[in-house]
Amino acid sequence: MRTPDWLGECDPGAREPVKVRLDGGLDPAISVMAPQLARRIVPADQHVFAGRIDEAVPPAAFPAPPLDDRFWDGPPSQRVTLSGALAEWSCDAVGWLAATVADSAAHVGIRTSVLFTVVRG
Repeated sequence: MRTPDWLGECDPGAREPVKVRLDGGLDPAISVMAPQLARRIVPADQHVFAGRIDEAVPPAAFPAPPLDDRFWDGPPSQRVTLSGALAEWSCDAVGWLAATVADSAAHVGIRTSVLFTVVRG
């Protein structure tokens, strides 16, 4: 999370609209902590991901979890969705976002598994 500058050289035209779904399965921590989590994920001093909580995105906008619910705290039911723009659509940018989400979740006290899904659009 402390290294957003390595994506700072990206072409502004490469910004890609994305939707990010964070799901805590049966644990309500994601839903309860959503505002604090969103503030940590989208701080003002970085330009890799700019977004906001978006309650209007339907669950069908995301693929089904690629794993059986026994491997995490599923089924998906406690979720928050962020809509925004990523610096570019690349493994590096998505990886940075995933690491930022994990770090942010730990900092706000979420101690359950979190299913992270990001899609274009």
